[in-house]
Amino acid sequence: MFEGLDHVPWAGLGYAHSGKADMPSLFRALLVEEEAFDAADELLNELYHQGGFVCSAAVAAMPYLLEAAESPLAGCRCEVLEIVGRLALTAREVGPRGVAHGWTEAWTAAVPRLLALLDDDDPRVRRAAALTLAEAVAQADEVVGALRGGWAAQDRVTRLDLVLVAGSLAGSLTAAVLPETLAWLRDLTRDPDEQVRLAATLALAEALPGRPVALEPVVTALSGDVTAWSGSEHASGTPRGTVWWAIDRLGDDVDAREEVCLTLLAHPVPGHRQGAVRAAADLLSVSRRPRRLLPALREATADPDPETRVYALHLLAAHTLHGEPAGIPADGRDADLFAGRLDDRAEVRAAPVAADVAVWGLAWSGDGRALPGLAGWIGGERAGTPLVSAHGGKHTYPTWLPSLAGILAPCSAWAGELLPVILPRLHPGVRPDLGGALLRTLEAWGPAAAPAASRVAGLLGGELRHQAAETLGAIGPAAASAGPALRDLLEDPGAGLAPWARRRAAVAVPWAWWRVTGDPEPALRAFGPRLGEEHAVSRRLADLGAHASRHVPVLRLLAGALDPWTAVEAAHALVRITGDAAEGTHVLIRPVRDLLDGTARPVVRTCVRHLAGIEDLLPGHLVTMEEVLEDDRRHSWDGGWAAIHDDLEIRATLRATVGRSRP
Repeated sequence: MFEGLDHVPWAGLGYAHSGKADMPSLFRALLVEEEAFDAADELLNELYHQGGFVCSAAVAAMPYLLEAAESPLAGCRCEVLEIVGRLALTAREVGPRGVAHGWTEAWTAAVPRLLALLDDDDPRVRRAAALTLAEAVAQADEVVGALRGGWAAQDRVTRLDLVLVAGSLAGSLTAAVLPETLAWLRDLTRDPDEQVRLAATLALAEALPGRPVALEPVVTALSGDVTAWSGSEHASGTPRGTVWWAIDRLGDDVDAREEVCLTLLAHPVPGHRQGAVRAAADLLSVSRRPRRLLPALREATADPDPETRVYALHLLAAHTLHGEPAGIPADGRDADLFAGRLDDRAEVRAAPVAADVAVWGLAWSGDGRALPGLAGWIGGERAGTPLVSAHGGKHTYPTWLPSLAGILAPCSAWAGELLPVILPRLHPGVRPDLGGALLRTLEAWGPAAAPAASRVAGLLGGELRHQAAETLGAIGPAAASAGPALRDLLEDPGAGLAPWARRRAAVAVPWAWWRVTGDPEPALRAFGPRLGEEHAVSRRLADLGAHASRHVPVLRLLAGALDPWTAVEAAHALVRITGDAAEGTHVLIRPVRDLLDGTARPVVRTCVRHLAGIEDLLPGHLVTMEEVLEDDRRHSWDGGWAAIHDDLEIRATLRATVGRSRP
């Protein structure tokens, strides 16, 4: 095997990772039982790593990867096929510019060999080969023909996978093959095997996007025994995994996904309910249309299965916008549900306990029953929420909580109760992650955090100086006692700090001085040379209003920048400094208008907040805002709870802006 392997100039090729691996040794290790899986993992890392491009080493490796996949001597044939599939998917996603020379030829030569593996003795290899062939869009007619031709002779699990691959390739079929393939899939929706009917229904949903999905085959199959999917390359054989996966495969049919979720949330088997509540989470993070799910989730917070109730509670907390009803009845029902779970400490895999989710929900509901839990987190009695925010992709709903500062940010009304717990933790020896979280909290509270000013000023001499200055600036004149300490730092604000912290301190200290004392000159001197380096400079300059008029010409140039953050913060500063909305609203409205195309940029929340402070918006801008409000898609670049929260916040701010302008 592997003839010519040692003659490939591996050292001179490009790699996705280090390029230091001994490639011939790795390939030969695929044939050694105790070394095979580690070797496959290292090959995946060197040839693919995190994707994004196809390297020249991957092109050179293709014949040897296929030889290993074909050989019964290799103990990890499916893992090798996964490498091939990931490379093929990457090549299809990034296009010609992202692939090394020779890839097209290597992939074209691979397809016949993959087709031959559909007849392999090992059913796992047959399924892995089929999944890899899903990337052969240029040869879709040939691939689907082979899938259909050998379908009846396959085992049950492989049949399910072949149907799904045929559905994924339907959009690439020619007119000569597409009609008969669709007819075949329609025939399979009447197959005696309910799981085959499910696979065919899901395949048609992918082949004919935008068409209503037949619910009966989906509900019947998912309500029954789903262990047929055990071993599938697409789904898990567990009820939870299969239900979750199958509902998500219904794609853009929001109504169908909601209906199946509602049905399976009442299923007697916990695993089916777990899958349904996870699918409901994914659905609610991309659309606000399925409103019938919220009452069902309220019932699920009392589910005897802890995973189901934690997910349900988590979704209700995500829908709570800092005390506003935000689509949830404002009758205290959800606050009472949260309070009823404050003692629920059942352990759930990869999820917070219900009690911590309940504290979050109560805090954002403005309900004082959250205070003991919040105090426990701050005081370090127990870890309940992360100190730093985590973000997930758009296609999953992780159950992590918002950061400590994120949960505490809207709780300034409880400053009197929480500051006595916060202040002892704010000392020069505080851990940077905890100190940073508490300072971000106090910054969000602004003037309400005034009693903490002297304690915050005591941190100006340490590595948290930049955050301490930002907090003092947010407190404003009530932090006058920190004036002398800030004045001493004006000459060299970042002395002794790490480079990134030095840059932040160079902006934060003179800004805090302006906010605390009302003297703009140090900030004006410091900000001018830094305009354009970081968008935070423009944001802070905006606070100086007319004092910063000398910087208007530079800000006009920055408002035309390609980087959205640079342009948006410069546009906002122009409006604040000149008092003329025409200077910047045309820039601020762009990311809002992009929401109508389904593009949610990270900067859009900031744009919406800036627009809310501008009087006399143009009628066209108000129309854009109204159209965004009518769109049921979640307006957020993020996933999970943040997708729901960001969307609710954007909608609440736009609604208030439109209402003010159109009484």
